[in-house]
Amino acid sequence: LPQAFLRPGQLCCLLLAGWCHRVVIHRVLSPQQLQVFCVDHGHLKTVHRSALRFLKWCYLKLPAQAHPCSLAGVQPMQGTWSSAATLQFQELCGSKLLVGVTDEYVNGVLHLFLCDTSTKEDVYLHQVLSSRGHAAICKENVPSQVRREM
Repeated sequence: LPQAFLRPGQLCCLLLAGWCHRVVIHRVLSPQQLQVFCVDHGHLKTVHRSALRFLKWCYLKLPAQAHPCSLAGVQPMQGTWSSAATLQFQELCGSKLLVGVTDEYVNGVLHLFLCDTSTKEDVYLHQVLSSRGHAAICKENVPSQVRREM
């Protein structure tokens, strides 16, 4: 990708292990390193400039399959989510189908309440994280850290 197009917001193609991924440049870290958001997987990834290509026009029309999200109503106890909190969240989500209720959409981040309705009583994930000491209930939503692995 030519230097003039290496800017935040640029939609392009990331070639990775023989596969093409639609990405948006999130940040320019250096002239050769960029942080991109994979619009169909929901990950942030640091990549080398040489792995980026222009995206074919026909793929520009497809809607993104992943959106930056944050669990509404809670914030980390210590500024960032602990490993224990992250593990607890993953266990609560598991392979279950959850109901997501939009609280708000602010600065490109969708803040959701997640609810497990598979049992007799509905289980709200933010309440479980709070009751187990992994999160503090808050009135204003705090953006979460986006997953970085791919």
